[in-house]
This record gives sequence, C-alpha cells and structure tokens, in this order.
Amino acid sequence: MWRYNVKIIAIIIIILGLYTIYIYNKALQWDLKVSNSWSQIGIQLKAKISIIPNLVEVSKRYAIYEKDLFISITEIRKKLINSESSNENIENNSELNKSIEKLFGIAESYPELKANETFLDLQKQIREIEEKIAIYRQFYNDTVMLYNRFIQTFPHNIIVKFFVYKEVEYLKFDIND
Repeated sequence: MWRYNVKIIAIIIIILGLYTIYIYNKALQWDLKVSNSWSQIGIQLKAKISIIPNLVEVSKRYAIYEKDLFISITEIRKKLINSESSNENIENNSELNKSIEKLFGIAESYPELKANETFLDLQKQIREIEEKIAIYRQFYNDTVMLYNRFIQTFPHNIIVKFFVYKEVEYLKFDIND
C-alpha cells in the first residue's frame, strides 16, 4: 500500500515539476518578446539619432539665425543617446520631435532650405521613422500587456515568484506624438 502511495506522490511531483518548467519557459518566451519589441523601437531611435546631425548641418546653411534651435536639437539628441530607461527614451524622443517639428515649421520661412533636396529627404526619413516608432510602441505595449497578464494570472503568479520575472511598465507617451 505504501509503495502505491509513493508512486502517486512521485507522479504528482513529476507533474508539478514539468508544469513549473512549462510555466518558466512560457514566461521566458514572453520576456524575450518584450525585449525584442523594445529593441525594434531602439533600432528606429538609433536611425533617427544618426540622421539628426545631417539635418542640423543642412539646415544651418540656410537658417543661420536659428542657432538656439540647432543647439537645442543637439542637446536633446545627446539626452536621447544617454537615456537609461524605456520611458526616458520615449520622453526624450518626444522632446526631440517637438524641436524637429519647430525646425520643419521654420523651414517654411527659408525657401532655399524648404526646396533643398537633402533637407526634404531627411525630413521624409524622420517622418517615416516616427511612423515606425509609433507602430512599434503600440506593439511593445500590447506585448507587455500579454506578458503582464501571463505572470499575474493564477497559478502562473505563484510559480514565477520563484524566478526573476517581474511586471513590466508600459511605455508612456504624449498624445501629441
């Protein structure tokens, strides 16, 4: 009789162990999806950061009286490069967007700049990157929602407590972006 009980207990332990491994692997998959979706935003931010010096340089040739704006854009770009958290990245990107939009608005006052092929190409590239960032930002928040839901639901919430999985913050962004 006791051998029968030992077998049942062993089977239960094996099933619980396998289920724990399954939950761990599923949480790992969701964690990797969150990381990947953030890296897509990071790739676009890096592309945008690399375009900014060219945009400032082209604009300087024509809009010589806008020195303060160029300095501001350069400083915000540096802040974006040195951002440490996801939300800090998004906040700095939003600030940079406002300055870039200001530059695009000022370009209307400088016909030579507005007609410059390089400026127009850089402007188009920045707008395309911003569209991609908006899409990836939504994808990131959707992925975070699914990940958080997974690690918060019973019985996953009990099992993931033993591992390093923590709730991830959503990206906050300005509705004007």
